[in-house]
Amino acid sequence: MDAPITLVCLPYAGGSRAMYRGWSKPMPSWIDLCPLDPPGHGQRRATPAARSWPELVDALVEALPRTAASGDIAIFGHSMGALAGYELAHALRDATGRSPVWLGVSACTAPSQREFNTQWRTCSDETMIDELRRLGGTPAELLDDRDFIELALPTLRTDFDLCGTYRADPRRAPLDCRVSAFGGVDDAVSQAPRALDAWGEVTRAKFERRLFPGGHFYIDEVAGSVIDAVVSALSTARMRSCAIRG
Repeated sequence: MDAPITLVCLPYAGGSRAMYRGWSKPMPSWIDLCPLDPPGHGQRRATPAARSWPELVDALVEALPRTAASGDIAIFGHSMGALAGYELAHALRDATGRSPVWLGVSACTAPSQREFNTQWRTCSDETMIDELRRLGGTPAELLDDRDFIELALPTLRTDFDLCGTYRADPRRAPLDCRVSAFGGVDDAVSQAPRALDAWGEVTRAKFERRLFPGGHFYIDEVAGSVIDAVVSALSTARMRSCAIRG
């Protein structure tokens, strides 16, 4: 029997691995779910959040289970997690010579379509809160809770700044894995021109784009459909990986 595929799952800005807590039960036995907390998030909230992409990617590589080193790896990330997943995919290929078998990117603008934005370093708390309200996903009562805001905003500012100042290395060769770009039909990020389609530029392999009902956090609204799509994509990637190995 083939070894399981390790599915590394990465959260949105300010989020944690807890967003994937409902994913384990529906997953088939050949998928080893591996959600990670970046520094400053979830169970690693006592650690300062990463302030650069190399720092973040190094921390994610270190957090991977040992079993991931010898088997097939797939990566899924939502929003900021998609950028982190893309960078992790390149880091793993640089280290091992192998791309992940699949990369899933969700509700995230492709590297070539991103606009440089440094406002999150110095903008007012109110501007940050307004952006969180626009994106949804954070209960209104938490956004009105001053204690929560004082606790959460430093990490959110760091995460938002990483996303705003992200620059992909144009010299890197495309990945060799299948890439799926998911989005919400009511999500302004997903609906921006070429925001999702341009993810097809990051790979030599097959690319697919798929939309689900809901906004930026459609992943919570229609979790079952998203999980089914991930399992389907991984099943195809698994067959391709087995065929390559002969």
